[in-house]
Formats: sequence, structure tokens, C-alpha cells
Amino acid sequence: MQLGRRFARPCVIALASTVFLAVTAKHSDAHKPVTSKYDYNKDVFPLLLKYCASCHVQGGPAPMSLLTYNDAVPWAQAIRDEVTAGRMPPWPVDPTSPRIRGGYPINTRDLDRIVTWASGGTPQGDPKAMPPAEGFKPQWQLGPPDLKIPMDAEYTMAPGTIEGIYDLSLLTNISETKWIKAADLMPGNASIVRDAVISIENGPVLALWQPGGDQGGAPSSAAFRLVPGSKIHLQIHYKKHFDQEQNAVSDKSTIGLYFTDPPDHEMQSFTINPPKGDGNASGYSAFAGTLSGAARIVALRPMLDAAYESLDVEAITSSGAHVPLLRLRGPRPQWLRRYWLEEPVEVPSGSKIQVHVTPLLDYSDEPKTTKRFPLQVVLDYVPQ
Repeated sequence: MQLGRRFARPCVIALASTVFLAVTAKHSDAHKPVTSKYDYNKDVFPLLLKYCASCHVQGGPAPMSLLTYNDAVPWAQAIRDEVTAGRMPPWPVDPTSPRIRGGYPINTRDLDRIVTWASGGTPQGDPKAMPPAEGFKPQWQLGPPDLKIPMDAEYTMAPGTIEGIYDLSLLTNISETKWIKAADLMPGNASIVRDAVISIENGPVLALWQPGGDQGGAPSSAAFRLVPGSKIHLQIHYKKHFDQEQNAVSDKSTIGLYFTDPPDHEMQSFTINPPKGDGNASGYSAFAGTLSGAARIVALRPMLDAAYESLDVEAITSSGAHVPLLRLRGPRPQWLRRYWLEEPVEVPSGSKIQVHVTPLLDYSDEPKTTKRFPLQVVLDYVPQ
């Protein structure tokens, strides 16, 4: 996990106050009585490894490791606050939403152990049980890809630059039509690669990539078509750690494509945009689009322009039936994600897709993030 709205991206609200909190916590914890029945080595490390290791590891994308005792203790107060607030791990799917593939929210038992340890003196435990220091171990989530497409050259972030967006097109050099079931990214320098959009140029989005995100891809009956001469468009969002700001830092990432046999259906997408000037004085907004044909909805991609209190998507059929598709609570634009439905939803022709968004009333605690996309919701579906 990336430690939340406050501590990821670019560390994430105000670095000075974050570091101050960490240092203060470190000194105050030294005099705090130990009341926790859980210790780091035996009880907490396995949970941090389970929930946080995709980002919070030495050399990984988050600005701090949590996988050694000395690394984790200064952040104990921050860990407690983020997990109890539900901001970490970043999984905004509401419990009442249709089930979404992937995501690892902390269960009640594990949450209690982490909070008890963080609030109860942060005991280390038996030194002999000290887990080995963890380092970042990049790997392809779905195994070796069928086609690897590296960036043509390194991209370098200059000294003094903290954040940047890099767009490029890459040749596929295929000689016959291929069908893509999934796409992944192998960062060349994981410490600065925050997220990426992988798409066929002037075509469908293959993946919204984030460290630890689910890249499982399309259902078995559908895939994305890639024809000879096509290019892959890659947009990478880079952001340095706070201690890298004055250094030149480079990356050369590689795209991985996974092919499948010709499917029954080609994946399609439907975009729903709010009308200009939408929204009223209460901050409530609703917008909709109508599907021209029957569809089997397999995934949704909310592209956010700001943080929201909630986002709800439903289909309204011509008979008036309301079919929920996705419910998010506290979605943030910095967590770019495609939400794959565990059970695809079939809706008849002429169904209206209704989107409700409720903005936050108070943005004072929100990180200042680069605005990358206008507000829209994209449905990925298979025609029926």
C-alpha cells in the first residue's frame, strides 16, 4: 500500500509537517509505556508484508519502507491514523457495491493488531524472530508476457523537478492481428513510477497501472484487438520521493502484453461525461448516458478531476429497474484504477447509465495533485 493521502504522492500533503510528525512520534514513543500484546516481529510485520509491501519497501514507489522495525516505528502514528480512517490500503469500494475483483481491505482482526501495536508502545518482540530486511523485487504480475515493449530511451527527471507526465508511442512490430487479454508495466525505476495509462494509440485503454494493482485483464470471452501497424501509447506519471528532489532520476520502463486466442467478442467502451456547468449549490452532481444496444458490462473506469465524497454508478432500464454497477466512498484522483466486476452485469438496449458524484465539503486535508483528466466514467463492455 502507499501510505495514504497524507504520506504518498509527494509525501503527500506537506512534507515538512509529515517529517515533523514522524520525528516527534519517534521521540515520544521512546517514553510511552508498552501496553500492546502484539509485537512487530511476530504479529505486525506479516500484516505489513501482506497489505503494504507492493509500495512500502526499500527501493519501492512509496517514500518510506515499513518492512523493518526501525523503518516502521517512526511512522506508527501515521499508520494507525491511515488504516483506522480507511485510507490505507487505498480501496474505496463501498461494501454495498457489486463485488469488484482484487483489492485487499484490512479485515477487523488485522486492523486491531496494527492499531494496538501502534498505540501501545510499538514493541519489537523477540530479536531472534527479526524478519530479514525486504527489498523491492519487481516482477510481472501475470508471469512473463508474450510481448515486451521497452521505452525507446530513458526518461530523466531533472534536479529540482518533483513531478512529471511523460507521453510516448511505441511500435509493436507485429505482423498479424493479435488479441490482448491483459497489459502490465515493469518500472525501470520503481521509486518514481507512480501510475501509467497503457492504450492502443487512438484505440482502447488496455490498463490503468499502479503498483500492486490488479492487472488480471479482460474476461475469457473478450479481448482487445491489436492489428499490424498499431502503436502502443504509454502515459507515465512520475513523482520523486522527497529525498530525490535535488537529484536527476531516470527511468526506462517496459510494457508487457498478454495475448489470447481470438475471442467471442471484442471489448468496447462507453464514456459518460457531465455536461458543462453541471452541479448545483449543494455540490451534488448527476449525469448520464444511454447505451444504444444491449451490453454485458465487465468493468468501470472513473476518471476523476478531484477528490470526491462518493461516486455511484447504476443502470436504469427502460422498464424502470435500477441496477447498481459501482459504489465508491472517498475516491481520489491519485488512485487510478479500472474496477473489474466479479460478475459482469447484462443490461438491455436503451438502458441509461446514471452517475452520481458528491464532492467533498472540505478539501483542506487533500494533497495538491496534478489535474490530469476531466471528470468522466468509462464503461468497458461486450456487446450482446
